[in-house]
Amino acid sequence: MACHSEGGIGPFAMSNYDMVKGFAPMIREVIRTDRMPPYNADPHVGKFSDNKNLTAAEVKTLVHWIEAGAPRGEGADPLAAHKVVAAEWPLGKPDLILNIPAYKVPASGIVDYQRPYTVNELTEGKWIRATTVKPGDRRAVHHVLTGWMKEAPKNGVASETNWRGSVGGYAVGAESNIFGGDVGTYLPAGGAVGYQMHYTPYGKETVDNSQIGVYFRKDQPKYIMRSVVVIDPTIEIAPNTARHQEVAYVEFPKDALLYSAFPHAHYRAYSNDLWLQTPDGKKTRLLTLPRYDFNWQRAYTFAEPVKIPAGSKLIAHYVYDNSKRNPSNPDPTIKVTWGEQSHEEMLFTSLSFRWLDETAEKQIDSEARFAETRMFGMMDDNLDGRLQKAELRGQMGKMMLTFWDRIDTSKDGTIDKAELKAAQALLPQRRRQAADGPNENTPLG
Repeated sequence: MACHSEGGIGPFAMSNYDMVKGFAPMIREVIRTDRMPPYNADPHVGKFSDNKNLTAAEVKTLVHWIEAGAPRGEGADPLAAHKVVAAEWPLGKPDLILNIPAYKVPASGIVDYQRPYTVNELTEGKWIRATTVKPGDRRAVHHVLTGWMKEAPKNGVASETNWRGSVGGYAVGAESNIFGGDVGTYLPAGGAVGYQMHYTPYGKETVDNSQIGVYFRKDQPKYIMRSVVVIDPTIEIAPNTARHQEVAYVEFPKDALLYSAFPHAHYRAYSNDLWLQTPDGKKTRLLTLPRYDFNWQRAYTFAEPVKIPAGSKLIAHYVYDNSKRNPSNPDPTIKVTWGEQSHEEMLFTSLSFRWLDETAEKQIDSEARFAETRMFGMMDDNLDGRLQKAELRGQMGKMMLTFWDRIDTSKDGTIDKAELKAAQALLPQRRRQAADGPNENTPLG
């Protein structure tokens, strides 16, 4: 009923017995093919606090009832007796509502990312416990990213380079962001909130008026929720390829606790997973999506936070289907590379975590901790801690190949972390930022 109620995201409301019986054959089909409920994590890998899957016993009961003709039974109809209407805000009335500036989405064509902002009305800083993004038009809004800025941009464009922390986010099918226990994020007073809006036309002109509901804690949490992205903007997918594989990782220099993972790719994504590799070489699979579904993107929250020892890697594998057998494929005949639009592709897994040596009272520069190894994680496809020429792709790869002899100071035919660090220090500021790679404010697609 959370989805299939009046005003809910489901395509029909389970408002009475007759409505359910009418859809019973379809209900059986989508359950047996595991398309519903839309929770795509493999139930045999990991345990999640927000698991939406039916149990085997529940599936058996429901399917057997439908195959028996969906008999009515006796007594009053509980669905008809208790009218359920989807709440405007599923977590209740927000403490703060951010009204994202309206945007007219055309009926067709490609819309560049929009980067509006709103002035932050808070006169004192607040700790966030939850956020809910309410898309104005779900068919047009493909994602929303946010970030606090010290001041409103003079040119009117909320560039991600000026963001300092998120105020919530959304991708197709996503739900509220909730921070449990003693963990939260901070929204300073004043300044502005910037937005990265990805709109996709769907055949009808529409005006989007999306909002974000923000819920504050009454007290200061002990710990800060941080985020980092496993990302690879150098991906290249050959034409007419059914199972193209890519891999990337992020290395944690200090002990941490992992709370959730949010995998993201586009129409050609087939499957993906997330592994923990500890310094002793042991690998543990944390999350698997055997069938990635662009229409249902969400964070998968672990039932218990996962300990990440210092020196560990979190490794994401993605498989893409750029063949004609993929019904969602915009064009199987072209080479596909990284891009912002949904007809291009991404490898992007956002991780929510906290450092074990950081508290709200004693904060550290989280992003700086990843700077030295971020680019390695993007390009080190064989996971050996060294870069070979064959692994260098994309703009930065081409630049490194041009200066290979100067970077490879040991002349062993590979680039290690120390050599890459020295090379990055010699680059001008703009190029050094590109070499460090995208961070948690990197655009989604």
